[in-house]
Amino acid sequence: MLMDKYHAESTKRNRSPILEILKKEIKGSKKILEIGSGTGQHAVYFTKKMPQISWQTSDRSINHEPIKYWVKRSNLKNLILPLDIEIGVNEKNINDVYDCVFSSNTSHIMSLINVKRLFVLAGRVLNKNGKFFLYGPFKINFEFTTKSNEDFHQKLKAEDKLMGLRDIDELNNYARENNMHKYAFYEMPANNYLSIWKKLSA
Repeated sequence: MLMDKYHAESTKRNRSPILEILKKEIKGSKKILEIGSGTGQHAVYFTKKMPQISWQTSDRSINHEPIKYWVKRSNLKNLILPLDIEIGVNEKNINDVYDCVFSSNTSHIMSLINVKRLFVLAGRVLNKNGKFFLYGPFKINFEFTTKSNEDFHQKLKAEDKLMGLRDIDELNNYARENNMHKYAFYEMPANNYLSIWKKLSA
């Protein structure tokens, strides 16, 4: 069935905990850019629950089919069809300004140089006091938090040596280099975290 083809089971498990933090942290925000929308299910769920925001989806063009399916199926006025954004290829073409940038489960499937570019993009497109939300598994103090995360890291490395879990201090450094500071760090289900950085000035 088509709906199953565009279904990511993990979104059901983490969407409610993420939503609770977003609702608290984006008060007053209107425009949100999502980097790496995947199937688009997160975007649909969040915009249904937060009708006051405008949620801009994005991903590589080859991944747009499921996002377009969910966006059109939801028929939500505040959910926008995906931009073509591929970090390391065309992210410099994005010139709009946003109150928040959100990205889920992306930093560990990017090369380190593209993780740096992701932070450059967030720092560039955020309004003053805008927030960058990054969800996923991270290392802390350059240590894996669980054996399962270490196994996942090794699996990623076997698939592509440029991928792997990133250390949160490393990410904090990239944020500082792009005029953002560590704002909040939430422990999430299934050995994941939601890290938030806030832009210091326009």
